[in-house]
Amino acid sequence: MIFLLFVLHYLHFSSPNAIANNSVSETPNENEARVVSPEPDDGLADIVNPFKSTCYDWLGNIIPCDFRRPYAELLFEGPIPNPRFNDNKDGTVTDNLTGLIWLKNTKCFGMMDWKGAGLAAKNLKDGDCGPDPALTLSDGSSAGDWRLPTMHELCLLIDYGKRNPALPDSYIFPDFPSGYYWSATTLDHHPGLVWIVYMESGTTCYEGFKNQAGHSWPVRGPKE
Repeated sequence: MIFLLFVLHYLHFSSPNAIANNSVSETPNENEARVVSPEPDDGLADIVNPFKSTCYDWLGNIIPCDFRRPYAELLFEGPIPNPRFNDNKDGTVTDNLTGLIWLKNTKCFGMMDWKGAGLAAKNLKDGDCGPDPALTLSDGSSAGDWRLPTMHELCLLIDYGKRNPALPDSYIFPDFPSGYYWSATTLDHHPGLVWIVYMESGTTCYEGFKNQAGHSWPVRGPKE
C-alpha cells in the first residue's frame, strides 16, 4: 500500500517528495494509546509485500503491511464510535472518536504554503467559507479558535480500506480537492520539512514548508 514504507526507506531518508512513514516525526504524546497490530493476512501480504519487508507507520511503529482498515484501530482499544461523525449544521463536523471539531468546507481555502495555511486557519471565524449556506461557518467562533491539525489528528481520520476519500463510510464532508493537506507537524531534525496527507488515498508524506501546493483544513477543540 502507498501508506506503508519498506524498511530500507525507514533507515535512509529519501528525497523530500518520497513517501515518508518513518520515525523522523513528532515525539508521541505520553497519553497516546499504544499501537495494537492485528494479525496480517498472509495471502494479501504476498501481493502487497512480496519481499517480506517490515512496514512502519509515520511514527515508526511496526504495522501490518496489508492493513486496510481505519488507522484509528491501530491506536485505540475498544470499538470506534458509530456514527464516527456528526454534522453540527453550523459549518462544522464533530469527530465522535476524538471530540475534535473540523471545518466542514474542505475547499474553503486555495492552495498555499505552510505558513499561509496556518494563518488561514488562525484567522478563520464565524461567517467565513460562504456563500453556500450549508458550508458557511456559523458556529460563533472567532479568529484564534482554529488551527492546523497535527499529523496524529489527520491520520486518525484515515481509513486505508477506502479511496477518494480515504475516510470512514460515515464521513459527511463534501468533495476533497486534489493534492495534499498541511499538518502542523514538522519533521524532527528537519524543521524545513512538514508532514502532509493526501486525503484521496491516505498517503502520508513530507514537503518543504515553502511549497505553495498544499491545502488548509482547520480544526478546533470543543467550546468550554
